[in-house]
Amino acid sequence: LGAVFDVGPVSVTVDYFNIELKDRITVSQLFSLLPEEIDDLVASGVTSAANLQNFRFFTNDFDTETDGIDVVATWSGEMLGGQTEYNLAFNHTNTDVTKFNPDTLDATRIRELQEGLPENRLSFTANHFVGDWRFLGRVNYYDGWYDSEDGESYDGEWLVDAEAAYSFNTDLTLTIGAQNLFDTYPDENPGARSGVGNRYSQFTPFGFNGGFYYARLTWTLD
Repeated sequence: LGAVFDVGPVSVTVDYFNIELKDRITVSQLFSLLPEEIDDLVASGVTSAANLQNFRFFTNDFDTETDGIDVVATWSGEMLGGQTEYNLAFNHTNTDVTKFNPDTLDATRIRELQEGLPENRLSFTANHFVGDWRFLGRVNYYDGWYDSEDGESYDGEWLVDAEAAYSFNTDLTLTIGAQNLFDTYPDENPGARSGVGNRYSQFTPFGFNGGFYYARLTWTLD
């Protein structure tokens, strides 16, 4: 379900979605083998079981419902002696596990399915053109998420990108920029302080490598 409309100089697109999945496929919770179970498997000829501590398997005995909204707004205007283009994008997505088998999916796995991805995401971009220059600024927001491996919930973060480009002529352009300008990192995994687990959540939606800075010279051949 969607709508497209204008509010003065602003063009807006709104989309609502609702997805129901039955008998969805995923991996089960983690199961552990007792020593006597390992011995029984080895005795029955499954020699590889001697090195098997945990296992999981694919299952399709649960249902989910996902709904959300996408909003995109674009507009442009004159300022600072040039033309500026703006883009605002927002997404909200919520997933609920509506039916499951507790023998194969435990509370941790359910929480991972429902909270493992950020519920909200926001991006605002401004692209300014003046003479032979182009300046870009972007602000991104990622909502919090749950990491089942760490057993921790992490807060959302704001990130900033910036870029400046100068065109010497129609063929040669120099670009200097930064992704994650302020070198933002996700919160540290509390367990890592005691030497257990990764320093940062492996499921962070924006990575854990900090800022990336670059310079690029582009030459277009006719």
